[in-house]
Amino acid sequence: MDYLDPATRAGVMNVLRSVDTGEGRPIEDLIKTREMLKGQESQRLRTYCTTRAMVPNRDLDTYGMLLATADVIRVRENFDTRVDRYLKIASMSPENLEACKEAARAAAADELYQMHWGPTRVPIYNLLGLFTILYPPERTSYISIAKYLIKTARVPVDGTDLSGTRALSHCFSTKPGFDFEYAQILYDAGGDVNSRNRYGSTVAQEIVQVYKPDDRGAVSRAHTALYWFLQHGGNIDLADEDGWTVRMTITTSLRKIPALREITKLVDAEDARRKALGDTCCATCARTGESTTLARCGKCKKVQYCLPGLRACQALDWPKHKKTCKKP
Repeated sequence: MDYLDPATRAGVMNVLRSVDTGEGRPIEDLIKTREMLKGQESQRLRTYCTTRAMVPNRDLDTYGMLLATADVIRVRENFDTRVDRYLKIASMSPENLEACKEAARAAAADELYQMHWGPTRVPIYNLLGLFTILYPPERTSYISIAKYLIKTARVPVDGTDLSGTRALSHCFSTKPGFDFEYAQILYDAGGDVNSRNRYGSTVAQEIVQVYKPDDRGAVSRAHTALYWFLQHGGNIDLADEDGWTVRMTITTSLRKIPALREITKLVDAEDARRKALGDTCCATCARTGESTTLARCGKCKKVQYCLPGLRACQALDWPKHKKTCKKP
């Protein structure tokens, strides 16, 4: 929680500890699973993840240290070596050479995808994002490494940490991520701003938690991040595992604070835009047929979603849509 000053951080932690009733499984059990959580268990894991940090000298293995050096050439050579290792054990022939090369690349990419570091099990793209914060002078090289892993190694960008959060969400959560260049790279590689963590929340829930409404910088960051979220298909009506939505936070908290009025105006503008589009857009992300491929709900035929192979829009909206979905 290094995005907060010590006094604010201590205050937040005191509140969190005071509301922990002890119900549910202990954190030692929760960190062994990947399941969705709610209630006390959800808050317990959230507290754990926001009070633990990845310390390079303690948590990085040899490959993690290689990434930290920001040496793009050595990172490429390392991946080539991994691919060659798989090729040596493959049964190649002139007929299946290309298939073997692709299988070796995929296996090497999966090695990197499965890697995690630190107490919160940071995946590779999140690690690179953290490095841009820890070592700003090497930012360009870290971005180059990420682009290489995406375009050449083809390591998927949907890896998650212990909280179930993807690198894209961490990029612009404002706590502390505020990197829209890197966020766009991950988004273009298939990242989804509506991905839910183990609490069932999207990144927008973090964005609208403005702890200091009188801090103009914090408010401005939240405004910019929420705008980016909405512009990239973000939905504020996806409920977490406790049934809470971003819209509820905005309605019960932000609308009561004059200093946050510009943030609530963003929501009003997005609501008006979606209303004007009607059922011509995806019911979850509001993309139209110009930017995605849509298909109607197979049961009610009334609402449209991005095709499942493109995005998880239909699955994300189902808890809400199933209440009204009926055959015509």
